[in-house]
Amino acid sequence: MRPPGDADRTALIRLMTDPVTREYLGGAVDYASRQALELSPLGITWGRWVLALAEDDTMIGSITLDYDRGELELSYALLPEWTGLGYAAESCIALLDWARRELEDEVVIAISQTRNKRSVALLRKLGFTVRKGLEEFGTQQLLLERSLREPLPAQEAPLQTAEDPPPPTRR
Repeated sequence: MRPPGDADRTALIRLMTDPVTREYLGGAVDYASRQALELSPLGITWGRWVLALAEDDTMIGSITLDYDRGELELSYALLPEWTGLGYAAESCIALLDWARRELEDEVVIAISQTRNKRSVALLRKLGFTVRKGLEEFGTQQLLLERSLREPLPAQEAPLQTAEDPPPPTRR
């Protein structure tokens, strides 16, 4: 995890516009929105980091910890070719561990579409439980929560396996 930089612009725009990545995040971004992203500053604020490979610093996704809903919220997204390899789990564990040590919050939430079986499975393995269901962006969502004071799963344990639901496919 690291702060985003200018070299990440192309990958960040792809992350925000890729139809597979966006399948559970409100759908494809239209042409005008994509043009606005390409012309604007990155707009990355506190609580948002790039996920990059250690060996060559290639950006593979992003992770966010912020208060958009008035509560500490975790969210993450990976480019399609990097899903199912454990990077989301590793990143979430690292960021939740940091939040446990550095923040005064007791609880962290996460929102996932009910259809996003893979993300829901990962969040459950990370110790999140369902607080409630809700509808946003025209689809059913789950608001999940976990105590920051509860122990985190060991990073050595594989949190994403071949038995987890497959990633979305292009339609």
